[in-house]
Amino acid sequence: MTTNPQHDPPEPIPAADSGEEDVEQLWEEIDAGHRLVDPPRDLPPPLTVTAPLLLQVEQLSWESLEHLIVALAREVEGAVRSRLYGRNGQKQHGIDVVGYFDDGSLTVYQAKRWQSFTADALSDAVRMYVEGTRPFDATRFVLVTTAYTGDTAVEDRLHQLRTDYHPLDIELWGRQQLSDLLLPQRALVDRFFGRATAEGFCADGPDPATQHTHTVVGSPIRDFTDPFALEVHRVIEAEEREPGDRLSPLPAYISREHDMRVGQLVARATAEQSALIVLVGDSSTGKTRACWEAIQALPGDWRLWYPIAPSPAEALLNGVLSVGPRTVVWFDEIEPYLASPQLGEQVAAALRELLKDPARGPVVVLGTAWPEHWERLTLPPASGAPDGHREARLLLAGHSVLVPRSFDEPALLEARRAAYEDRRLAEALHRVGDGRIVQYLSAAFALMERYTTAPAPAQAVIHAAMDARRIGCSGALPRTLLELAAVGYLTDDEWSALREGWFDQTLSVLQQPCRGATSPLSLVRPRPGQAVHAEPHFRLADYLDHHGRSSRATGPAAASLWSALPEHAEVNDLVGLAWEARNRGLFRYSFQLHLRADAAGIEGTAWLAGDLMERAEQYQEALRWYQRAVEARDEDAYANLVELSEAFGQKDEVVDQLTRLAEAKDELALSWVVELTANSRSTDQTISWLGGLADRGDAAAAREAGEKLQQHGRLAEALEFYRRAALSGDALAIRQSVGMVWNTDGPDRALAWLNELAQGGATDLMVTANTLAQAGRSAEAFSAFKRAADAGHDMAFGVGAELAMKCEGLEQAATWLEPFATVGRPFASAAYLDILMEAERSDDALRWCLEPERRVDMAVLHTAAELLVASGREDEALRWLGSLAEQGHAFALWRMAGLSEQFGRVDEAVSRAKKLAKQGHTSALHLMAFLTARQAKGEEAISWYSKAILAGEPFAIAEMADLLKELGRHDEGDRLRKYGLEADGQIASGAG
Repeated sequence: MTTNPQHDPPEPIPAADSGEEDVEQLWEEIDAGHRLVDPPRDLPPPLTVTAPLLLQVEQLSWESLEHLIVALAREVEGAVRSRLYGRNGQKQHGIDVVGYFDDGSLTVYQAKRWQSFTADALSDAVRMYVEGTRPFDATRFVLVTTAYTGDTAVEDRLHQLRTDYHPLDIELWGRQQLSDLLLPQRALVDRFFGRATAEGFCADGPDPATQHTHTVVGSPIRDFTDPFALEVHRVIEAEEREPGDRLSPLPAYISREHDMRVGQLVARATAEQSALIVLVGDSSTGKTRACWEAIQALPGDWRLWYPIAPSPAEALLNGVLSVGPRTVVWFDEIEPYLASPQLGEQVAAALRELLKDPARGPVVVLGTAWPEHWERLTLPPASGAPDGHREARLLLAGHSVLVPRSFDEPALLEARRAAYEDRRLAEALHRVGDGRIVQYLSAAFALMERYTTAPAPAQAVIHAAMDARRIGCSGALPRTLLELAAVGYLTDDEWSALREGWFDQTLSVLQQPCRGATSPLSLVRPRPGQAVHAEPHFRLADYLDHHGRSSRATGPAAASLWSALPEHAEVNDLVGLAWEARNRGLFRYSFQLHLRADAAGIEGTAWLAGDLMERAEQYQEALRWYQRAVEARDEDAYANLVELSEAFGQKDEVVDQLTRLAEAKDELALSWVVELTANSRSTDQTISWLGGLADRGDAAAAREAGEKLQQHGRLAEALEFYRRAALSGDALAIRQSVGMVWNTDGPDRALAWLNELAQGGATDLMVTANTLAQAGRSAEAFSAFKRAADAGHDMAFGVGAELAMKCEGLEQAATWLEPFATVGRPFASAAYLDILMEAERSDDALRWCLEPERRVDMAVLHTAAELLVASGREDEALRWLGSLAEQGHAFALWRMAGLSEQFGRVDEAVSRAKKLAKQGHTSALHLMAFLTARQAKGEEAISWYSKAILAGEPFAIAEMADLLKELGRHDEGDRLRKYGLEADGQIASGAG
């Protein structure tokens, strides 16, 4: 075999012009003695998943990844010669390996590292390769990343790029593709991942090429005999035990109403119907035990998979494509999977795909959630706020099973029967008078007793852990963080009385189990495959964690905790903590946390830093951070950057930055460039620039060109650009082009235009439905709105409800909407209630709103309150709103206060707000500040505002600043706006 001499690399060529000094690109021949041919120096931890389909490639070091690419080119693909192009860490953020094949062809393998991989990242990488100054003429380009690449948007973009850049053969190797390539390569897996991983991943078999189809995650469900391995809580030991007593690890199970519901759903799964089941309830109410009992009914050929390492969300994404039929996906708590800032929405989307994929079903996805976590994931965002959990909301809607805090009478009766055989149950029944049997058995009461009677040092450590958890620290708390923070929870006398070694002694005491069950603090032992911490980490008992979130919600966390967090918090917690500090008015700590996150290379706080600097009137610093935020594609930063740059004469610099980003397919930057250059560029110049981008596959540029041409009356040209954008996947282009065609040629032509686009694969259900409705084709429009509603479009319910009444009558319209409203889709609730009122069924509307399990959104809240008041039931309205407020419904609290004021009963509102504040409702602190300010009690209101801000009520900051100015305290008001508060509630000075 010989290489084709025409492909020998030329002399070093300067890098593409980037506005910096040219840097020579270097060639290295990869021969037998090259460093990249030797085995890698470090191996990732062994796999912990049984028979995985995905290798842990994301845990490879950069050097090991380089080694792997060379090995794949030479040993798997058969390159007869290979060369290295570029320097590790150069501006292209990666290295190129060029493989030469005996047929004269060559392939460029480009390795890059992304934490998450998007369609735009794929486009940028391909464009930079194709348009860059490269010293070879390859016919095949392989982009290699360790990130997950299974997103449908990525797959669609890859297909489009292959069309755009034909005949270049473009391939994308992500985790799945790398794993597939390595599956039959046992020697390579052994070399790069270790023998243990090779034995688990590359199972022996006569036909490794077909092994993929038979390898699934998880283990046979019959192998799971230890409930505690699946996070079921241990239970107390009996106080009185007879010699020879041998109690089972768990007491007899008392089935309750929620168990019947879970059992029904699991039974359906055995009949080939996949199910998602999330048990929602307070800590230590029996959620995980109920899941454990439910899976005992599954046949022995089922499997169970509990994804944990390297993190829950990553583990799920790594293995979800390998979930096979008849598998239980066990989550225990759903929050670490679905609330992960970087990966939560990917997890939710992957689970939705799994549940609707008949080839992988039936599966049962089992999870649990605390009520506050469930609300955070399922409630729609406030108007105008970013929607961070859309996929999670679509996944979870209608799949909750509520677990009550207490046993009802039938359950208590069954428990009394079982207590004859189990002293633990007998003890719980004897000691507990309110039905909270599970809490007693799981040592919750023993934990509370230990906590409330603990000496000052132990309470200080527990309070530090409670506050760390409630402000955003993950479950594993570093030892140093707890030690430094605990100091702030001790009085001067308590601190002075401590002896040397007090902290270690306190940790030892707090790790002692309560009644043989759990302990207040437990040492975290990393599972196989998880990173080993540099120092011991501790976990707060669930029940104490949950208790702290309510009992300490309205109090401030100590300054010692905030001071320790920037240096000692877990890196993955820094972004959330920075925002939490900002929302509590602690601007100084927020900026410190941002700096640590930025130094660790974690994105998500640059806009926050810009905002803090702008508040402090450090405008150049603000501009710098806003520019960084825009580079990270933070949509909130663009307007701030443009506004400041224009105010301080730096518009041209920002236009250059935005132009560069726009040319890398940043849609928002593109829009801003068009707006900012409207007066400095002619229409033809702008169209020429946009057209060039559109020719390279930028759909947003094509749409912007269409808009510009439409504004100048060049409609035929505009329509062609709109067509290109729509067929490339730009939904907004469909809407805009249909509006233009309607205005110029009428409804029939607009509908014909929609059909033309649909034939090319460009569709938008909502645009189609609205266009049909406006054209008077009501029956077809209603059918389209129904399809849109089924697909998750909440805006379908407005016009859709009107058409339903027109086409099918009030009763049928209500029948269509009621299921959507019942599962908590707020626009459906509003439409459903409007129809009931239109049908003069106000009693039915009120009855529906007041049903015990009803999710109370704004439509339900408003309708029920108005109907109760209108019928003269003012006291009932206030009681109902008050009960919702006690459950944490902030809008109900404020609505109750408004009605009380309307009825002349302000003192009652103040009294109820004070009571709720004592119960841990932070919104009640804000309401108290507002009400006392309305009563002209300025100093008292300031005190309440300070408490509300430190408790996490960010809107109180501006109100407090305004009140300070009304009271003539202008300097304090200005300082509050600029610098926020200190942890003790004093207004910050800005020093330090």
